[in-house]
Amino acid sequence: MIQINLFPVRAKKRKVSVRQVFYVYVASVAATIILIGTIWILQEMQISDLNGRLAQVKKEVDQLAKYDALLQEMAKKIKIINTKREIIRDLQRDRDAIVRLMALISAEIPAEKIWLERLVQTSNSITLDGVALSNESIAEFMRNLESSPYVTKGTVSLTHSRQTLLNNMKLREFQVTCQFLPFSQVQKLPRKEG
Repeated sequence: MIQINLFPVRAKKRKVSVRQVFYVYVASVAATIILIGTIWILQEMQISDLNGRLAQVKKEVDQLAKYDALLQEMAKKIKIINTKREIIRDLQRDRDAIVRLMALISAEIPAEKIWLERLVQTSNSITLDGVALSNESIAEFMRNLESSPYVTKGTVSLTHSRQTLLNNMKLREFQVTCQFLPFSQVQKLPRKEG
């Protein structure tokens, strides 16, 4: 029988198949390197483009920061001006406060029963010193003040009342305190309908 040695053919096929695997391996490594390189280059281009845009945006922000500072400064000035305007309006509204106060007191004093000697106004607080014929006259004066729209309700109080002798007459020396409302605040109060 004839014997054929097929071993070298198998070895040859193995060599060819190992070469093919090696070439495929080298080709896939080369393709992977090319693919990674391409992605790398594209990413570098994108980063470079983004850095350029970032620099442009920073430049614009720096230019706009000047305007933002100007706007903030203008807002502060507007706030100060509005505060001053409001103060001026309040002063204009209440410029006749002392005249109104004197008119209030003269209208509320019981005639020929009370004489005021001193009036002290501190902000909206009023202290009245005077003499009266009797405690009833003082009480009437206090009720009159309490009923006035220019006096804060519940603030009229008698600090002291004592007997004194003046021109051989027994009189009552007194001190009354209350809170006075400026005309601008009285206008804001709700009106009672009679």
